[in-house]
Order: sequence, then C-alpha cells, then structure tokens
Amino acid sequence: MSHPLKKRSYGFTLIEVLVALVIVALGVAAAMSALLSAANGTDRLRERTYAEWVAINRITETRIDASFPALGRTEGVSRMADKDWQWRQDIRATAIEGVVQIIVEVRSQGSESWIVTLSGARGRDVVSAQSADGLWDTAERAQP
Repeated sequence: MSHPLKKRSYGFTLIEVLVALVIVALGVAAAMSALLSAANGTDRLRERTYAEWVAINRITETRIDASFPALGRTEGVSRMADKDWQWRQDIRATAIEGVVQIIVEVRSQGSESWIVTLSGARGRDVVSAQSADGLWDTAERAQP
C-alpha cells in the first residue's frame, strides 16, 4: 500500500518553465541578430558593387576620351541605381613616358569615407587615326 503523504507529481515546475522560456528567448534573439547582420552585409556589398561600377565607368571614359588626360585631380557626380555617387579622379605621371596612372575613388553622395579606390592606366596613342590608313596600305603592299 502506498503512503498517503507520498505523492508522485508529473510535469514541470514554474521555475523550469521560466528557465526554458529564457533559453528560447535568447536563442531567438541570437537568430534575429544573425539575420540583421546578414541583411546589413548584403546592403554594404550592393553599395560597394555600385561604387565599383562607377569607378570602372570613370576609368573607361578617361581611356576612350579623344584627348589625352591632363595631370591633376577632377571631381564629379555620377548617377547609378537611382543614387548619386561622388567620384574623385587623380591623373598621375608614371615612370613610363606617355603613360599616366588613373586613380578613382568613389563614395555615396553625402558619405564621409570613400568606399572604393580603383586604379588604371592610359598611354598615348602610338598611331593616330589619320595615319592608320597609310600604315594599312603599306602593310598590304608588303605582302607577296
């Protein structure tokens, strides 16, 4: 026979339930923090990608411009992805005569720090467009 004062109880106490709820709340908070961090990383990556495209466009425009770039610094604003991007371009001399270095820095409009810095180069044209026809004529005549 069982003793009347000895009761077996099944289930959880209030303290055990509260401890379990605290553990679940901490886990959910950590998961939300990780998701927020991933979302912020995606935004930074998107901004950096657009800034790189602005810098690449600036270097390309300098390379294909008909006139050879003058040494010095120029600044401007480009629009990409419905946003204004501020760029700063430095043209510097190199150790190779007729070749300049193009350094472009880009940041979002109103930002304090530059997001991207890219470098390229441009050399003086070896053959002008006007004399190219003469070179091709000479090359054709040289063939047997």
